[in-house]
Amino acid sequence: MKKFELLLAFTLLSFLVLISVAHAQYWFQSGARASGNSDHNSGGSVEIQTVTPQKLINGSMAFWVGETLSNGAFLQIGYSISNQTGNLTTDCTTTGCSNSTFVKAGDAEWFYEYFEPGNNSTFFGTTGPDASAGVNGTFNTYSFYSLGNTWYFLFNNKTIGSVNLGTSDSGIYTPIAVGEMANTSNAKTYMRPVVFSNLSAYKYDMFLPVQTAYGTINYGVGSETNIPNPYGVQEIDSRTNYFKVGSGLPMSTNNTKLWSLGYRLTVNSQYGNISSKTSYIAYTIQTISAPSVVNLNSTTREVFTGWTGSGLGFYTGSQNTVQLLMTANITETANWQRQYLVNVSSPYGFTNGTGWYANGSIASYSVSNSTFLRNGAQEFRLSGWSTGTTGMSNSSRVTGPVNITALWQYRSELLGVNSGKKRINVTEFMVNGKQVNDTPFLNASATSAISGAYYKGVWLTANTDVSQNSPELVLVPLPVYNVTIKTTDVFGFPVNASVTLVFTNGTGMSTHSGPGGVLTIPNVPFGYADTTASYFITKSNALASGGITANLVMVSQLNVVEFIVLVIVFVYVFEKNRRGHIKNQYYETEAEVPQKKPVKQRKNVWSP
Repeated sequence: MKKFELLLAFTLLSFLVLISVAHAQYWFQSGARASGNSDHNSGGSVEIQTVTPQKLINGSMAFWVGETLSNGAFLQIGYSISNQTGNLTTDCTTTGCSNSTFVKAGDAEWFYEYFEPGNNSTFFGTTGPDASAGVNGTFNTYSFYSLGNTWYFLFNNKTIGSVNLGTSDSGIYTPIAVGEMANTSNAKTYMRPVVFSNLSAYKYDMFLPVQTAYGTINYGVGSETNIPNPYGVQEIDSRTNYFKVGSGLPMSTNNTKLWSLGYRLTVNSQYGNISSKTSYIAYTIQTISAPSVVNLNSTTREVFTGWTGSGLGFYTGSQNTVQLLMTANITETANWQRQYLVNVSSPYGFTNGTGWYANGSIASYSVSNSTFLRNGAQEFRLSGWSTGTTGMSNSSRVTGPVNITALWQYRSELLGVNSGKKRINVTEFMVNGKQVNDTPFLNASATSAISGAYYKGVWLTANTDVSQNSPELVLVPLPVYNVTIKTTDVFGFPVNASVTLVFTNGTGMSTHSGPGGVLTIPNVPFGYADTTASYFITKSNALASGGITANLVMVSQLNVVEFIVLVIVFVYVFEKNRRGHIKNQYYETEAEVPQKKPVKQRKNVWSP
């Protein structure tokens, strides 16, 4: 408090007070001064412990926070303790003092004072009621700040006064918080230590604890300085921004650092190699920056989506690079989004949808055409996509890198052939487990399994694999055979017999074996043909199977004639042989009689 005076109005004590003032020569001050980081502020604040009584013999004590402004004005706010009881003039402005308040010696009352620019000798201000600074041991907050050129004084965050001082900024000056033995003639008064905490400067629209403070052991403006200042200052238990002033404290702290306030900036990021130091000087501006994209490999990446912060002065938002004012410990977490590359391709037409997609998002893709014509006929068409979807346009959920390929089919002609590669009239085939006609569309650049065909109602196994690269004719070998039937008479001569065949599928046909006696039925399904041949008076049956000639022997008219002739010849020969046998037997009997020689005579008898 600069030259604080106690005036007792309308009493005989006023003369004694004036004498005391005349002999007062010293204003001892000790406390903490903020470093240059707190300059160009718009206010100051501190918490001060009320310590009473102080056992004053002369002068007064004051404990306050204040500073010089850019235009030379000065202001301060705190509490004072008088050494006398009486009325004190108050509410003093340039037009005079308009009030007075009664105070008791040893009690603490809040006050604020200010000096106008260019005037260091006349101060104005107001003192609160008796004991308005509270009882012994309590802490109160004393603050001042500006709105425009008007400065407001606050006690425990409640405005108690204001004044226009012609500026809104402190310029190069910083807040100071001191204990003052004011208006005294000696250095013998004992000052019980008073605790200060949270010395702050008003910047960035908030009260910020000062980064660094230095001890100050000095004298008020206009004070004599020939007596050493006996009051010291000391940081308490190495607690940052927590100190005390008074008697019996170290004197070596004048202009030496009491504390240096630092804050921790913690940056968390799984990607991007982003880091931070463990401690930053308070109120400095620190820059953090994250890359937009971190490529994990050619098909997977992490995309920066923003910061999530906590702590006073934190940033939460989508900007990659941000600046943080270190007014407290701050934690910033980089947020990332996993993205996968989706590649959409097609050998025909134009595709859409290739690009990077967030994990779990939906990728839409399409192709410009679904069919292609050649010579006016549809030659190939879109069959679907490698994702299993169909249609020109579709979508799929992205859970990893993926190549989405349009699948095409070529129009092909399937031609059933026999072992001689001769065409068989087959119209229904089984391809990839589905029944198709003989001109299906087969998947391009893929293997199609032709398992067989239905031919004349009979299933024929093919087991043929086809890889289509263009529209083409595909020969499908099928197990069919030529059934050959040979009809002959009993002597092996061909006969033109009536032939009836019943095939494996139950169908049948009737025909003739022809003059040559040979009937060939081409391309019979694998199995057999139940064959019946009829000729003249006979029928003959046989099972005709693939590749084996069925021989059927018939009886013809000629065979009957031949049979009759053979019978006659046989009878004739038989009878002739019989007679000759009898004759020979007779000669043998006569020869057995030796006396007679009838041979010649008998011979003459049978001679024709």
